Amino acid sequence: MPDPSQSRAADHERLALGLDNVVAARDRLDAGRRAGVRRWEEQTLRADLLAALESYAAAITATGAPLSYRMRAEIDLYRQLGGA
Repeated sequence: MPDPSQSRAADHERLALGLDNVVAARDRLDAGRRAGVRRWEEQTLRADLLAALESYAAAITATGAPLSYRMRAEIDLYRQLGGA
């Protein structure tokens, strides 16, 4: 039988990595906007952020925790903007 503390530690690690990826993707998108990147470049940065958000959301739901309304809304927004 697996040790529950190891499972929680692995969940925590996946969540921390997922959040780090979201923060990094947001930072790249913000930097691109400030630099005035072309539309297709911003589209790519938005798609990267959407992928990071979806991965983080999957890690959250895999732990059995509910996904916040704000996270669902942000994912929906980037999907509608054509990120995927």
